[in-house]
Amino acid sequence: MHNTKYPTIVLRYWLAAFLFATAGLLIALYSAHSHYQNYTDPLYSSFCAISKSINCDTVAQSPWSIMFSMPVAWWGVLFYLFFLLILLTENRYDLAAWRGWLLVMSISSAVTLGLAVIAVWKIKSLCLVCLATYIVTFGLTYICWLGQRRCKEAFAKGAANVTAAFNLKTALRNYSVAAGVFCVSLLLLYGLMPRYWLLSAAEVSADVSNLPHGLTEDGHPWVGAEKPLLTITQFSDYQCFQCSKMYFLLRNFLAAHPDSLRLVHRHYPLDHKVNPVVVPEPFHEGSGKLAKVAILAAMRDKFWKTNDLLYAMIRSNGDKIKTIPLKEIADKTGLNINELVAALTHPAISAQLSRDIREGMKLKITGTPAFLIDGQVYQGQIPPQILKKINKLP
Repeated sequence: MHNTKYPTIVLRYWLAAFLFATAGLLIALYSAHSHYQNYTDPLYSSFCAISKSINCDTVAQSPWSIMFSMPVAWWGVLFYLFFLLILLTENRYDLAAWRGWLLVMSISSAVTLGLAVIAVWKIKSLCLVCLATYIVTFGLTYICWLGQRRCKEAFAKGAANVTAAFNLKTALRNYSVAAGVFCVSLLLLYGLMPRYWLLSAAEVSADVSNLPHGLTEDGHPWVGAEKPLLTITQFSDYQCFQCSKMYFLLRNFLAAHPDSLRLVHRHYPLDHKVNPVVVPEPFHEGSGKLAKVAILAAMRDKFWKTNDLLYAMIRSNGDKIKTIPLKEIADKTGLNINELVAALTHPAISAQLSRDIREGMKLKITGTPAFLIDGQVYQGQIPPQILKKINKLP
């Protein structure tokens, strides 16, 4: 007489695996959406942007969020789609099928562990959505291990419908279908997905090169209306991803309201070498030197062109730039290379940067971007009511 208890237990493990894989697919889709929003919507902030060490946006904005020219999140989407297909096409009561699923998930767990190590040691920030993915992946691996164990016990006790025969032809057919869907989806993504994380400044902002510009009475570069109805002063750090996004958003507003809006730039690098009170430990190293390059550019009436270039360089290097490419900056902006080299240590330029930082500290600015609008400081983002006010400008 066949034992009918074990097939029910095996089915339960299969259902658990199906539910976990479906959850993994949904989480990966959300992660892909969040990644896209991080690079295209200046006002976007994910629900888990909680702190410096727990921040989904920091992970999404890091160069490690791209693997083989595609967002890691989309690799997750493709993997869980592949796994769901082999779950649905193979015999859930076949011990060989469970062993194959366990092998696939073991490889996936190893990759997931590597990504977790990168998040801790390289990015130095954890993403709650990624943590959910880790839980799903390791949990699914454990379910597959339990499932193949129960399937083995069921076969040993003669349970109905449970087999241990490995059919190479059937396995190849099932895996080929799933692999085919994976490859076709991958090719479509490579061919159709815009490389939104690589967009240059010229592609994400309007051209305002012909607008009036100059220096304020205290020497800060401005662009826009000569007699503005609204002035926005942005305190920025060139290695701050959000600073770049907000700057280009304001550029678009500026192009729409050139006779009533003015944008003023102030430097506030979160580099411990120039801003040690606010940033006592190494962070955004090199942003102080980039600010000095921009200060020289302002003195030579080349600030806004240089400003765009610096943001574009940082973005293309994943917000990290180990060695400042002074020659490239000189070639693309027309600045003198010898003056650029001297600017990094020039006392007057260092003093001007220190003044910006001190004034930012007086305004109690602790992070970037920060905005000074009508005497009020806003950190991180510009409130919606201010944006609505900008849209109503003539």
